[in-house]
Amino acid sequence: MNNQEIRRLITSFFEGETTEEEEKLLRALFSGDQVPGGFEAEKEYILFCLANGNIKDASNNLEGKIIRAIDKQGIKAESKHSRRYYLMLLSGAAAIMLIVFGTYFFINSRKGFRDTYSDPAIAYAETMKLLMDVSSRLNKGTSALRPVSKLSEMTDMSREKLNETSSTINKSLLKLNVLKEVNSDKNINDTIDINN
Repeated sequence: MNNQEIRRLITSFFEGETTEEEEKLLRALFSGDQVPGGFEAEKEYILFCLANGNIKDASNNLEGKIIRAIDKQGIKAESKHSRRYYLMLLSGAAAIMLIVFGTYFFINSRKGFRDTYSDPAIAYAETMKLLMDVSSRLNKGTSALRPVSKLSEMTDMSREKLNETSSTINKSLLKLNVLKEVNSDKNINDTIDINN
């Protein structure tokens, strides 16, 4: 068998058009150690296919089976979705009930304000005592801040002095700029006189 016939046989094998006799011929051709020249790459694949090649054809009802399987999955997904929806609805209702009952018990458990003193004069005296105590503690706390306020005053005075010095320097620089312009005008005039 020449190389062209082997090539035609391999091509028809890859296209699935070989007969059983042709497949036996290919098996005999490639099962030995000697492989016709240029067909070494196809040897392993052809022998594998011939050894495992009895693949069943798809049944006539394959498409129907696939569609039924997809429909079953869709029904399962819908039932899971509906269960999840009802569970979320029930959880929301439970949360609302918890908030309503919690609010009710919170409001009912609060006790109204009641007077601790029956005599208003005693209540006034106790309030004044408490406010005087708070005032004395605040005054004691702020007395420790007096050195800080002096430091702040000194910083403000230093800033004012620096601003005065800065404005004086700026005024002097302006005067120098005027002198510089006058001097440059004079140099221009001297240059003109020299050229004449």
